[in-house]
Amino acid sequence: PTTPAVLGASTYNFTGNLSMGSTGADVTALQNILIKTGDFNISATGYFGSVTKVAVEKYQTENNISATGFVGPLTRAALNKGI
Repeated sequence: PTTPAVLGASTYNFTGNLSMGSTGADVTALQNILIKTGDFNISATGYFGSVTKVAVEKYQTENNISATGFVGPLTRAALNKGI
């Protein structure tokens, strides 16, 4: 049998806040989602710098979240829904 694929949805569960200077798997997953939404147009690096912050602000604006560039509870909730 084939494994069902989830199309256009995030299967990553963000549990911690992310901001400038954050690094690691959470940031890479965030960047990959932002690439899919068209908000991040370079390869995922795993480093949350100014380019990632601008992409997060775009994502937040598109999802009616205050565009702070900080990935907190509201942004995490939207990301975890696969928006």
